[in-house]
Amino acid sequence: MTPPLPCMFSRSFMSACPTPLRALVAAALFTCAVAAHAQSRSYDLPAQPLGSALAQIAANSGQQISIDAELVRGQTAPAVRGSYTAEQAARAALAGSGLELVRTERGNWTLRRTAAPAPAPASAAAASAAAASAAAASAAAAGQAATGDSLAAVHVSAGAMPSVGTTEGTRSYTQRGPSSAATGLPLSLRETPQSVSVMTRQRLDDFKLETLTDVLDQTPGVTVSRQADMTTFNVRGATVNLKVDGNRLLSTGWGWNSHILYTLDDMAEIDRIEVLKGSSGLVNGDGAYGGTVNLIRKRPTRDFQASANLGVGSNSTRRGDVDIGGPLNEAGTLRGRFVAAYKEADGFRERQHSRNSLLYGTLEADLTPDTVLTAGFTFKTRAMRSTSGTTPIQGYSGTGVAVPLMPRSFNNGASWAGYTQESLGLFARLEHRFAGGWTAKLQAARDSTDTPELRIGYLQYALPGMVQHSRYADIDDRNDSLSLEVQGPFELLGRTHQLLVGAGTTRARTTLLRGSVPGTSLTAAGIDYADGGAGIVQPDWSGVTYSNDLFSRKNRYVYAAGQFSLADPAKLIAGVRLSDFDQNDVTDVGWYNYQMRERGVVTPYAGLVVDVTPNVSVYGSYASIFKPQSAKDANERPLNPEEGQTYELGAKGEFFDKRLNVSLAHFWQRTDNTAEEVGLNPNGDTIYRAVKGATRRGYEVELSGELARGWQAQGSYVQNSSNLSSASTTPKHQFKFGTTYRFGDGALQGLTVGAATRWQSAISTSRSGATLRQNGYWLFDLMARYQVNRQLSVSANVNNVLDKRYFAGVTNFTSQGLFYTWGAPRSVNVSLRYDF
Repeated sequence: MTPPLPCMFSRSFMSACPTPLRALVAAALFTCAVAAHAQSRSYDLPAQPLGSALAQIAANSGQQISIDAELVRGQTAPAVRGSYTAEQAARAALAGSGLELVRTERGNWTLRRTAAPAPAPASAAAASAAAASAAAASAAAAGQAATGDSLAAVHVSAGAMPSVGTTEGTRSYTQRGPSSAATGLPLSLRETPQSVSVMTRQRLDDFKLETLTDVLDQTPGVTVSRQADMTTFNVRGATVNLKVDGNRLLSTGWGWNSHILYTLDDMAEIDRIEVLKGSSGLVNGDGAYGGTVNLIRKRPTRDFQASANLGVGSNSTRRGDVDIGGPLNEAGTLRGRFVAAYKEADGFRERQHSRNSLLYGTLEADLTPDTVLTAGFTFKTRAMRSTSGTTPIQGYSGTGVAVPLMPRSFNNGASWAGYTQESLGLFARLEHRFAGGWTAKLQAARDSTDTPELRIGYLQYALPGMVQHSRYADIDDRNDSLSLEVQGPFELLGRTHQLLVGAGTTRARTTLLRGSVPGTSLTAAGIDYADGGAGIVQPDWSGVTYSNDLFSRKNRYVYAAGQFSLADPAKLIAGVRLSDFDQNDVTDVGWYNYQMRERGVVTPYAGLVVDVTPNVSVYGSYASIFKPQSAKDANERPLNPEEGQTYELGAKGEFFDKRLNVSLAHFWQRTDNTAEEVGLNPNGDTIYRAVKGATRRGYEVELSGELARGWQAQGSYVQNSSNLSSASTTPKHQFKFGTTYRFGDGALQGLTVGAATRWQSAISTSRSGATLRQNGYWLFDLMARYQVNRQLSVSANVNNVLDKRYFAGVTNFTSQGLFYTWGAPRSVNVSLRYDF
């Protein structure tokens, strides 16, 4: 079939395109190929229980239909036979039920009662007439879409398996579908006895949250700390684990390398980010006890959809992306998704420049009506120039002497310092639905990042003045995972329960060459600290001797979890994980050579959820985790694995037909063998001691979703307390709130306006009688979007509107002194989006 004229591109045109734009042009060609397959499908469903009919329509079409079991209990759907769109088929199944199908803005479907139940059709002819009426209604709705938001514009995730909480297309700031973040079981947020925050696709799009760091900056309960060009994420005063589609990502190696792997990743291919607060040993085994950040990728869609974005902004920022999905054959049993993004920008620090690109592709095939095979890749490139490594700006010397405050644009990194890297993520997933509601999922993934060269040159100190140089080469990071899960319902003592069993293995491996040349004084280099690192001369690397470093982690596990119905309002969630762990680090620095091995580590989990009203539940939970650690004491003996337990009590509510989620939680965490710095040994390496009974406690209040028609909001207040002396670098109090309002009619129809604010209490660090402190501060962001017509919209975003000057992180380098990292100044972005 010849593509339409706009989709015809000559080979000479493609070759003339700049390299970053070729992916966008290729995506446009792919759009045309996919568009030809968007059409109605044939249905041949017998009369059956209404819930079953709707489930089959949803599974066969890929659309999400939120079903309240009470609404469909005892209802029977008529036969649905003929060629229909998914919406027409669903409306036909609802004929005579007294229920109607309602779109959630531009997203999924839900059911609600009509004003008066309609009489059941007396015959198949009546059912056919009802279907015809539904088709007419659907066509009318589509006709109205020419001037506004439409059903035709809805793009919902596909697949024969049950929905897993897709958020794109819903326009919502909350997740209505199930989440497996805490237990592996598909539970709603209200059914989960642990705090979970979800950043939806709409939230990301509204506020132009384009990297993982951007997202977590605005995520409830997450503290983002910056140390020069290194970024760390903390929840409840502790670090977090990272996952993609449930597959673990482990950062290994030296600090600088391990913190540039994922923090700047583009989010163009991500549907949502789920953040579990507290210990997560049931789903992770080992790891950090602060929380777990799980990135969920977009999936192919049953119906054709495509969009393109172009944006420009402060600091010479330029960005473009395309997103295309839909059926690839006439039957719709093969579906695809393709996403491409490119961004180039200067930093707010002098001479810094970055360039990022992303290609994401995935295919989904219905091997049988009950079996789906998914496979895909994510390819990313990144280049950073004039980086300053992990050494921020010095505020005080090791003896407490103050260094004059530097401007926000100050960059202590050399102009030649930086790196380029390529990342490739491969994944495959096989899902099968058995009789009786049981499902199985086999999943494999490999994520690899190659950094051929990382050159570091920076002003280390103002007092005493020092310049340092080092070079890493052939950095190879790999994460592999393989898992199998089987879950489903079973009957016991006259009640229905859910059970999940699983097993798997994960492995992370980093190899690199590390070399350095002797540092020099500022005087010898002829550099003044206040002038920044522009004058640092690149050394001759040819004579450098390199180490050959290896960092390796392995984890093998089996686990089980269940949701047990004790009574209609009470559910017990319990589980246990059994893990084997190995760590092997080999370097030429004796302090960083480790061989750690743990066998049969048990991490239990328990939670109780009680419905006190149809919309409100109270809960209590216990979660555990373990963390082998490389910290050593004064005798160079590794500390025993850190053990963390999280206790949580709270209440959760769903309101406005589950469009709004509200939660209140009180938590306390106890950790044993927590490493705390106590000084340096004669070699200059950090000495740690094991702290027993370290505690963190606090409470969280969060809401997310629709407050009124067109009004979306997500907000939280978090209070953390800790008895660790290092806790002062994490704010004790934190408030975040983001909201948008979409005008539905009147003179402002098509306009969406919004604002986001963040406040945190003071942070500080002290040494030798000196204190480096950042008082509490507010940040404000604004956004506006105007829907010109059904396809075209224009947006504007302003971050840090009041241009607040603040420290985004303070660091104590013990004998070297106290250091600070400036937060980003005001920035402006404008963009155009076109939906095909």
